[in-house]
Amino acid sequence: MGRLNAPRGLPRRGVLLLVLAAAIPWLHWSAGAAAGVGAEVTLGPTASDSDFLYVQPADGISTVLLRDALEQLGFEVDPDQRLEGARVRVGTADARSLAARLAGTHLARSVEGDAVVRATQLAGDVSTPPNDALYGLQQDYLAAIGAPAAWAREHGGSGEGVLIAVVDTGIDYNHNDLIPRLAINFNDEFFDGRDNDRSGCPDDIVGCNFVSLSTADPSCGYTAAPPNWRTLDDEGHGTFVAGVAAATGDNEVGITGVAPRASLLPVKVLDCTATGRISDAAAGIRYAADMHADVINISFGTPNDSPALREAIEYAQARGAIVVASAGNDGSRGITYPAAYPGVISVAASGVATAEGGPLEYRRAAAFARFGLGIDYLAPGVDLVSTIPERLCGTNQWDCVEPGYARGTGSSFATPVVAGAIAVMLSTYPHQSTDFVLGLLQNTRRERLPDQLSHLIDLGAAATREIVTAGAPGTSRDAGGGAPPGPAAP
Repeated sequence: MGRLNAPRGLPRRGVLLLVLAAAIPWLHWSAGAAAGVGAEVTLGPTASDSDFLYVQPADGISTVLLRDALEQLGFEVDPDQRLEGARVRVGTADARSLAARLAGTHLARSVEGDAVVRATQLAGDVSTPPNDALYGLQQDYLAAIGAPAAWAREHGGSGEGVLIAVVDTGIDYNHNDLIPRLAINFNDEFFDGRDNDRSGCPDDIVGCNFVSLSTADPSCGYTAAPPNWRTLDDEGHGTFVAGVAAATGDNEVGITGVAPRASLLPVKVLDCTATGRISDAAAGIRYAADMHADVINISFGTPNDSPALREAIEYAQARGAIVVASAGNDGSRGITYPAAYPGVISVAASGVATAEGGPLEYRRAAAFARFGLGIDYLAPGVDLVSTIPERLCGTNQWDCVEPGYARGTGSSFATPVVAGAIAVMLSTYPHQSTDFVLGLLQNTRRERLPDQLSHLIDLGAAATREIVTAGAPGTSRDAGGGAPPGPAAP
């Protein structure tokens, strides 16, 4: 085959342009002809939604040659040299016809509308708070973790479809702010005395009680041997935890939880004095895992490394549960068990008064909170307002702001802030792995103050962070997946 030689003094690019110019009379310009040339054409729903078309060069053609050739063929090409393709002005032409003509030149591998992109705006009005009567007593700490921004996200953002097991003193299942959130077990017959669903707990319509008669404080007056269905809270601690995590939001009464549409599973392992045994706690954790809890909240701890507790945690993790636990409250370095076990999300309370007398500084650990490098998150845990059984107002040091709602302080109550935040993230990204969700939360924590060892959780930043995976030319999809973010900075 003969070899094409450029005339003396004429660059090779000029030869291509001459060949293209000679070919102009027999190029096919119709949309039908363009369909067979292999260029992908992507336009919006209307022909007039782009004032420019973007052309990517076919294999073997450089960007410079593409621009020059299109100009020689009479297209109005934007002179912007930084692009990896050519931007062609539509002008008064029909966008679809012009796209077909560009595809028919055999110079393009794709032609698409160069559509406008805008910074993503949150769906909903973040400035409009929930209508819960006591929300004003919560708004500072909820704003500190960005909860309103997460709730306002268009897809997900409320914890709906996520089950949080509260392994604690039980839950007041008669509380108006919690009744809609309780997970009802329809797989067991209602109170026939048998374990119909083989869950290990007979009649567990609303959770299960594992408190042992032989170890419970006699003042509690328990008579039913565990496991049994009697999960009603007789101390208040578990109900407070449950409300922080998932009290019903926007219902004109009481408070809102961090995950106001999540479901709650009561698992009673602590007695009326808010104490219990490792054996009962381990049994309760295993039960929560068997009931398919997505998140298990543990607002208790022990200084002792327990094989039974460790194996129960491993059992739950193997079944896909995310375990969140309190780091402890005695103000010392290091964390208690089970928060110290691998894979458990450990939480310490934050909240320190500022000199100006304004809102608490939640990026600082509370004076009573345990501290150290093993803590995954700081979360607000000072002077929170949440649900308690109304009959307990004025008892057990519960300071009620109105019947059924009290103030509380401790890492116990910071823990359900994080459990609720995880539930919100699981509902926001329901098709992603737990590693992805937890990685996103880790990588969006608030900037650590210089004198602090831990970071404040930032649910708003995690839930509204744009996750985009590119598709074929001219297409895209949000929240498309991919590998989880890398490890967070220490």
